Amino acid sequence: MTIADYLLSINEPSFRLKQYNQAIYQQLIENWDEFTAWPKLLREKVAIEFPLEKLVVINHQISKKKDTEKVLFSRVKNDRQLLETVLMRHQDGRNTVCVSSMVGCPVGCTFCATGTMGFIANLTSDEIAEQVLFFARRLKKEQQKITNIVFMGMGEPLLNLKNVLESIDIFTDSDKMAMSPSRVTISTSGIVQPMKELFAKDFKGRIALSLHAPTQALRESIMPIAKNNHLDKLMELVDQYINKTNKRISFEYILLKNINDKQRHAEKLAQLVRGKLIHLNLIPYNPVPGFTLETSDRKQIDRFSAILTKARVPHTVRVSMGQDIDAACGQLATKKTSV
Repeated sequence: MTIADYLLSINEPSFRLKQYNQAIYQQLIENWDEFTAWPKLLREKVAIEFPLEKLVVINHQISKKKDTEKVLFSRVKNDRQLLETVLMRHQDGRNTVCVSSMVGCPVGCTFCATGTMGFIANLTSDEIAEQVLFFARRLKKEQQKITNIVFMGMGEPLLNLKNVLESIDIFTDSDKMAMSPSRVTISTSGIVQPMKELFAKDFKGRIALSLHAPTQALRESIMPIAKNNHLDKLMELVDQYINKTNKRISFEYILLKNINDKQRHAEKLAQLVRGKLIHLNLIPYNPVPGFTLETSDRKQIDRFSAILTKARVPHTVRVSMGQDIDAACGQLATKKTSV
C-alpha cells in the first residue's frame, strides 16, 4: 500500500499527501516530530505504517581530500543485506550521489569488486530514494543540495528496472524532489532487452554504457554478460536511440594495463564510436584488493587519449575520487571498515 492509498483509506483530505511529499522530499525532515503540519495523532499512525528509516547507517567514511563520502547501509527489512552509496563533491560545485540499485550484482565484471558478491537482492524504489535523501539531508545543513544522481553504485540498474524508474519518478516529480531528468544518469553494462524496454519508455534522463572493450571477443573476456549481449547489437541499439532522441550517450571505458589499453585497442575504439553522438569517459582502473589487474601507467593513458584526440573522438580522462576509502569506480563491496 502506498502512502496515497493509506491516507485515502483513513479518509484524510487530499492535501495531506501534498504536505507529506513536501515534508519528506523538500523540507527533508529527519523524524516525524519535525512534521508539524500534521496533527500528532496522524503522525503517529503513519509512522507505524510508513517509517522514515528505510536503511540503517552502519558506517560513514570521508576521504582525506574531503571530496568523497561513502556510507555503508543495511536494509531495515534484512539487516544482513548491505549496500554502499557515495557522495562526490566536485570542485565546480556539483554534488553527485552514486546510488546502488541492488545488494550485490549478477553481472560479474572481472574488474569490479561488487561482482564478487554475486546477486543478493533488488532494492525497492524507497530504498534507492533513501540513499539520496540521506545525503540531501546532510547537504541541507551546509546550505547545499544534490545536483546529480548516477546509478553507478552496486548492481545492474536495468535488471531492477521497475524500482529504478519508480525511484527516478521520486527524484523528478515536481511535488517531490523536483530534479531535472537530465540530472539523472543510468549506467548499464549493456543488456539488450531491458535497454530496449528503457528506450521504449521515453526515458528522459542520461544513459551511460559500460563499454570497456572495442571488440566482442575482448569484451566477453572481461565482462561475462557480453556473451549474450553482442557488441554489434548494442551499437545498433545506440544508433537507434541517438537517431530517435538526438541525445548523447556516454561510453565508459576502464583502462586495464596490458589488457585493453594498447594502441590497437585505441584505434579500434575510435573506429567503433567515431562520428556518433557520444562522449567517451576513460577511467583509470581503481585497484581492488585480491585482484591481479593493474592500472595503466600515465604515459599509456596519455598515448591512448592522444589517439582518440587525433581521431576526433570526444573524451575525458576521469579523475578518480575516493580511492582511499574504496569509494571509486569498481571498488564498492560492503566492507565494514572503521572511520
